[in-house]
Amino acid sequence: MRARGVVSRVEGAYAWVDVSVSGGCGRCHEAGGCGGVNIARPFGQARRELRLLNEIDALPGDPVGVFVDDAVPLRAALFTYGGPILGVLVGAALGTVLATGGNTDLPAALGAGAGGVAMYLFGRARSGPAGVMPMKIERVAGEPAGGCGR
Repeated sequence: MRARGVVSRVEGAYAWVDVSVSGGCGRCHEAGGCGGVNIARPFGQARRELRLLNEIDALPGDPVGVFVDDAVPLRAALFTYGGPILGVLVGAALGTVLATGGNTDLPAALGAGAGGVAMYLFGRARSGPAGVMPMKIERVAGEPAGGCGR
């Protein structure tokens, strides 16, 4: 997915990019549409400021392209939903197997809870630094570096 934005400020190695989306391609919200408008609307907002690693040495006012690799949303969904669900299932199975006596309900429930929490924490640890989006910025083709180019 790609969207256009403007660098609003630079802090150290990071650039704050203001991404505004008006309407997308016209088919963004239809089945089979590009969905590119969604890059700026993760919480229903039409405008969003993103903190991104400034690998291109962009300056405030520079127009930039913001893009996210196609695999990132799938990977995020797997870590967010798939990991904890797998942890719950494996934990419940282990709790049942390790249970002594005839009652396996409590050990299965405890194992399910522990497995879900463990996989949630594992996913959080692998998600990267807090506050940094898994997106990159690139120079917009045909646009000069450093603002208006005068």
